[in-house]
Amino acid sequence: MPLRDWDAVILCGGLGSHLRPAMEERPRCLSPVAGRPFLEYVLLQLRSFGLRNVTVCVNYLNHRVPEYFETGDRWDMTLTYLTARQALGTAGALKRAQGVICSSSFLVLNGDSLFDIDLKRLLEFHQVRGAQATVALATVRSPEGHAEVHTDEAGNVTGFLERRGTGHAAAAARERCARVNGGVYVLNREILDEIPAAPPPVSLESDVLPRLIGRRLCGLPAEGRFIDIRVPQDYSQAQRELPGRFVSR
Repeated sequence: MPLRDWDAVILCGGLGSHLRPAMEERPRCLSPVAGRPFLEYVLLQLRSFGLRNVTVCVNYLNHRVPEYFETGDRWDMTLTYLTARQALGTAGALKRAQGVICSSSFLVLNGDSLFDIDLKRLLEFHQVRGAQATVALATVRSPEGHAEVHTDEAGNVTGFLERRGTGHAAAAARERCARVNGGVYVLNREILDEIPAAPPPVSLESDVLPRLIGRRLCGLPAEGRFIDIRVPQDYSQAQRELPGRFVSR
């Protein structure tokens, strides 16, 4: 299936208050990076691979995102917005998008992180493996705070491990590299049937993906810069590294 025929969903539910107090008045995905909202770089990445049909799920100050991006015409894209006035969780937001997703498989990205990877390769890997779900795996130093993902030699996900805490174990974790959930997924549409409607909130990372272990859940290690602006130092890194990316690919 050509990339232009794939649907993409971007999850934009986070607040920006942890970056600095002024961000409390805007969703985290609109945090400015060199004069552009961070979400714009995510859209430019999708566009650079030919993806044009994007659903944006928002739940906080939801009017700010469509006010800026409108229909997506400026980026030669078609943007559809789904808004919620209560917390649904990442999977709960996806469940609400079920009625607008047309492709048999679709791409999911977070609006507050960017993994600079070959999306065409990720989609082809998902199809060749006959996977139900595929997680793009980033290699990071200091995996604490990210979901570390374990796979077997065939690329099947065998487990998730959250790295948190203090003391010697946490210090040791910070001194090594690990493969973590890069916040980019390919899902088959039928998975949405298994997600209960929120509320209460339902998490893709904690409630849905672990249940798919042993059911053709795959992980693809990928090279490329992983930036998660929930982390202040990554937000600073984004200011240096993202300007000019994806615009002319």
